[in-house]
Amino acid sequence: MNVSRRWMLAVAATCILATPTTTLAQSASPAPTTGYQPGTLTIVLEPFADGFEAPVFATHDGTGSGVMYVVEQVGTVQGVAPDGTVMDPPLLNISDIVHAEGEQGLLGLAFHPDYGTNGRVFVYYTPVDGSSQVVSEFLAADGIVDPASERKILEMPDFASNHNGGMLAFDKDGMLLIGTGDGGGGGDPEANGQDNGQLLGKLLRIDVNGTTPYDVPVNDPDGLLGPDARPEIRATGLRNPWRFSVDRATGDVFIGDVGQGEWEEISVLSKGQGGSDFGWNVMEGPACYESDDCDRTGLTLPVAWYDHSEGGCTVIGGYVYRGTAYPKLGGAYILGDYCSGQIWLLSAAEAISTGVAAGEKVGLLDGRLTAFAETEDGELLAIDGGGRIMRVIATQR
Repeated sequence: MNVSRRWMLAVAATCILATPTTTLAQSASPAPTTGYQPGTLTIVLEPFADGFEAPVFATHDGTGSGVMYVVEQVGTVQGVAPDGTVMDPPLLNISDIVHAEGEQGLLGLAFHPDYGTNGRVFVYYTPVDGSSQVVSEFLAADGIVDPASERKILEMPDFASNHNGGMLAFDKDGMLLIGTGDGGGGGDPEANGQDNGQLLGKLLRIDVNGTTPYDVPVNDPDGLLGPDARPEIRATGLRNPWRFSVDRATGDVFIGDVGQGEWEEISVLSKGQGGSDFGWNVMEGPACYESDDCDRTGLTLPVAWYDHSEGGCTVIGGYVYRGTAYPKLGGAYILGDYCSGQIWLLSAAEAISTGVAAGEKVGLLDGRLTAFAETEDGELLAIDGGGRIMRVIATQR
């Protein structure tokens, strides 16, 4: 396929199909047995909880309680019991230090793997002056975070209000992953995506378990980023990795990177792999950006992508399903689009082993899809920015 042209191949209601010229390295972990077979499932969404103010994310604390924590853009985190009851008071309220407007606000949340004993909570937010992207640690006691306990981990100056990234997650080695936007504007005017001396437009990986504010693990084992690269960088060439996830079975990282004007993409970083350049702003998705030709040397192309021809505008990266309620969903990666509400599945194992995965349309959210969420037992939720949390149900076709 000539990826500089808009060629899409339709296969069994497939909207995402990639044939990249660069293949991703295989996962360091053996692929688990999967049950997912394309063309066999439909995804339906059932109500779980409601009444939230601009929810953008949800996660669990790893303590076995079954409670999910919903991030509200305004600066609060609400607990939700397993029966869908919203708990009172909120886990966190830092609305007085958060600027919540447009793409800014409280955007990400991650609980330390030992949260049950150390109470450490990490958040990603835009401060009141809107001039930076901040990653901070707070401490919780008796289920409530003390706002006065804030310890800033990173504060990255930002020149525009959009493209703030916002995702946090711990990987299988206990390192904190941080997805940063390119700083905003259109077309990455400051070229942050390709500047490895800057932290914007990157996937960062830091160790928050030792030296204050953090240590830097070995993030580029392949030595591809060059001697002047910031050591925090695990991967570069990202535009706005709004949502990424770590496959709990393999440790592979699936990244939903929001496109500029034509292409939305899913990229993959295999466990143990470092130094990948996902191409922005040399490329957008599978195509050269604002050019008929470009130098793709050293670039890692996405494993899947789609254009905006069917109403899509912003890819929402999800999770590889590792739950038990729906065995035939096992090993499927779920993703969607903010504007259209379209939901797709693709094979995670295929994406890792071949560097290409065909996605199939399987469902639709009637609303604004802002994120997916994974419960502690591996089941999936969908977040509607209008205030709803929905259960993801897989049914046989």
